[in-house]
Amino acid sequence: MGKEKSSVLILYSTVDGHTKYICEYIENKLRKTKEIKLLPMENSHECNLDDFNEVVIGASVRYGYHRKNVYEFIDKNREALNSKKTAFFSLNLTARKEEKNTPETNPYIIKFLKKVNWEPNIKGVFAGRLDYPSLDCANKLAILFIMVITNGPKDISQVYELTDWSKVDELIKSIERL
Repeated sequence: MGKEKSSVLILYSTVDGHTKYICEYIENKLRKTKEIKLLPMENSHECNLDDFNEVVIGASVRYGYHRKNVYEFIDKNREALNSKKTAFFSLNLTARKEEKNTPETNPYIIKFLKKVNWEPNIKGVFAGRLDYPSLDCANKLAILFIMVITNGPKDISQVYELTDWSKVDELIKSIERL
């Protein structure tokens, strides 16, 4: 009799779609060894956490904060999450800096996990994707201003893929070992 596959719920909260893209990448890599259900955070009510052995949450940061739906989901489901194997990753442009690209050094993941009072088994943080051309004028200018202050990419005609995919692969290997 073969070992039964672990069931994993992957939830994502995304502003521009890159967190979803990373979660789809994780799903494709884990599908060989685990049963996967992938959902946007907005649809998390469609599933029962009791049906899953593991939960992976990916959440992006915009203007210094993760989206409200991530805070609400964790607050509502903290007890269930604490009884499962869990992984959480944050996607933010600050993680493009070497001194802020780990869960222990990234201010957004530190602040978030302290605020939600939750300690996932696995934590990750990745720089995201900065797609200036797809932003509306107000967001383009606001993010450009932040990039000027923080010495980030400033050519608004470009798309910057800042995700370190080898770090995403490390997170996947950790999830495989859960």
